[in-house]
Amino acid sequence: MATPAPSADDFLNDPRFNRTFSLPADPSRGRPRDFTIKYADYGYYNAAHSDQERVLLFFSPLMGSRLLHICKDDLARKHRIRIINPDRPGIGGTDGAPARDRLALWRDALPALLAHLQIRRLHAVAAHSGGTVYALDFVLHHPEFLLPCPLPSPPGATPASTPATATLLALGAPWILPSHTGSLPLSLAQHLLPAAAVRQADKLAALVNNHLGPAVGSSIGFAARLMPNRRQYDQEREQGVAGSEEEALEQHDRGVQFEEQTIWPALMRRVYDEGVAGLGEDAVLFLQKVEGTGTGSGVPGWGDWGDYDGLVDRLREVLKREEKRLRVRVYYAEKDVVVRDGGAESEGARWFDNCWAEGVGGGNADVVDYRSRTVHGADHDHVWDLRWGLVQEVFGQVGQVAEEGLNSG
Repeated sequence: MATPAPSADDFLNDPRFNRTFSLPADPSRGRPRDFTIKYADYGYYNAAHSDQERVLLFFSPLMGSRLLHICKDDLARKHRIRIINPDRPGIGGTDGAPARDRLALWRDALPALLAHLQIRRLHAVAAHSGGTVYALDFVLHHPEFLLPCPLPSPPGATPASTPATATLLALGAPWILPSHTGSLPLSLAQHLLPAAAVRQADKLAALVNNHLGPAVGSSIGFAARLMPNRRQYDQEREQGVAGSEEEALEQHDRGVQFEEQTIWPALMRRVYDEGVAGLGEDAVLFLQKVEGTGTGSGVPGWGDWGDYDGLVDRLREVLKREEKRLRVRVYYAEKDVVVRDGGAESEGARWFDNCWAEGVGGGNADVVDYRSRTVHGADHDHVWDLRWGLVQEVFGQVGQVAEEGLNSG
């Protein structure tokens, strides 16, 4: 007899989804006080044999909550995957930080959190939408967490494929600047709206999700495109299941039903109740409305690398220096209101792929194995849902890493 599914509240209150960590104060790093981080640590855990854990660090989208993927807990356990997912600054139980400090803060915070958890290596780094910015910044600055994976010999030789012992970087519906996607509403937001207005996105998100509903949300420009809409999501799911209940039960396992019908409405209420003030600061960061590049040019950008086309060459050099390799898998949503529809054939997707082009058989192939595809039927907000099979595919690849790299030092 199957074990009854827990109630939504019981599930959300699981201590594994509600852990806290205190990053010690460091005035030299701009932290005069301890910085509190709330995080989820779930899936497979083996205290006696931690080398059997396949650790995946997840970077959430604009709604940077630790709770967004906790429904994958059972599936992760089956694959022996341990998922670490922190609330980003100003979301849930994590202290706030302004847009200009967020990437640098996370470069300090995540290694400290992983050390606290006694995690030395990551089998996978995964991200959704704007989490891509944080994920790539982390991989660039902290390659020490990638699995050891010797470079081909002789140097410069191109392998037939990157072995499964290379850490997996999985990006679902990556955030791409509107200047590369042709999205007019978001382009107007990027170039015309002042940062102070974008910074209010958290208040607008709460208003729409809690009071105004999807009809208004779909007409309010950039914020409606950037933020997850709880009521619209619920409505879409109800319509999808109501059309053919029998077919839904045949096509989707209990995990899908649990995620979409039992947990999601309560989960989103919890996210908004805990607080989403950091959403506005992330919106400012993602639209590059804060100067961030370390090039001395004063041009707005992300961290010290600017945009994705400025990151790949630097990442390649870092990987070569550290003798690490990376498997990059990108999954574009077929229906994407943020970076435009079309999946891998969209303008933004082609631009993003081109940034990595050398990794598909050119000069980067010795350290980067890059592939991308469309997740048919999925939209931007929900590409990682169990319904679409992406998470199952990624978990299978992470398992592949652990089987071959279980005892890597």
